[in-house]
Amino acid sequence: MQKDKLINYFFYIGLVALIIVYTYETVVTFAPINGYIGDEVWYPSSAYNILKLVFHVTPPPMTKIGYPNEQNIQSYINPEHPPLAKYIMALFIYLMGYYPVAWRLPSWILGDLMLVVAFFLGRKLIGNNTIGNLAGLLSSLLIALDPNVWALHGIALLDIYVSFFSLLSLYFLVRDNLLWASISLALAMASKEPAYVLIFPFLYYLGEVTNSVKKRAIYGLGIPIFVYLLISVPLIIYYGSITTWLDSTVIHRAVWDITNGHITLTATSQISTPWDWFLNIHPFYLGYGLYASTNPYVLILWIITTPIAFIFRDYKLITVTMWAWTEWIGFVIVYFLGNHTLFSFYVTDFMPVVDIYVVVALFKLAQRINILK
Repeated sequence: MQKDKLINYFFYIGLVALIIVYTYETVVTFAPINGYIGDEVWYPSSAYNILKLVFHVTPPPMTKIGYPNEQNIQSYINPEHPPLAKYIMALFIYLMGYYPVAWRLPSWILGDLMLVVAFFLGRKLIGNNTIGNLAGLLSSLLIALDPNVWALHGIALLDIYVSFFSLLSLYFLVRDNLLWASISLALAMASKEPAYVLIFPFLYYLGEVTNSVKKRAIYGLGIPIFVYLLISVPLIIYYGSITTWLDSTVIHRAVWDITNGHITLTATSQISTPWDWFLNIHPFYLGYGLYASTNPYVLILWIITTPIAFIFRDYKLITVTMWAWTEWIGFVIVYFLGNHTLFSFYVTDFMPVVDIYVVVALFKLAQRINILK
């Protein structure tokens, strides 16, 4: 028992060291950029407006950065996406002022926390032993080295929020903590709409662990919808009624997501299809020398290793890989419904799960063929 604790502490020290390095590199890379990076023109400004228009709070005065030069930006609250990430940005802006560090700091924090969740998820899937600890640490390391997650965790876009909360939901799910898994799923859904489709692998997992239709309904649908609506209450009040809120946000969002117009179709170097992501074709340029590049090696390994979960009939491993595939399929559906202006930075929504799955699947394969014991 004492030996196991010492081994755990050894890997905890490794995890802490990784987080320290990751945090340092994050700060020295992104803190000096004193301006909007990529789509930051939309979200910090809408968070600032939410303080004024939705919460009726007097925000701190605009700094010399000011509003970006976009049409109607001074009243824009970004109805195209759910509100949670903007609420969080708004809180940091209120406390720290309208500065890039203030609106990016939540993303940095979530990036660090993601490494922690990845470690414990990877270990949970393998076992609380030396091999499990190693799988957990390698999962965290692979996420830390992921170029897409790196770029998106450093700036104030929405994808790191849905990525973190959906990963947290998956962690609680495989631990069979259904309440917190359900709540975390709602937080992911309230961050950005790609998380909506995670209801399907969530329900699959519930079907594997319980025969109760009532439990499936409560944890798989009831709690996520309730929490999502609870988070939306300030906007419902702002719009004046549930029907107006639905029309102005949820329905508007659905139409927006399946329509071209996120960028001009002539900007071919910025647009990439879901299948382009596997080969890092047209990585999105964020500005300041930053690209939302993908990791083709890990993504191709994901394709190759996905059958392992089904061959081993491991429902937890199946859930992990389908967690990521479901989001990817969601983007494919959006593409074929008419939105041909998709971007490589969407990969961040599901890439941490892919990184963890590849590590765990390879470890399980090695264990099955007696390379690891």
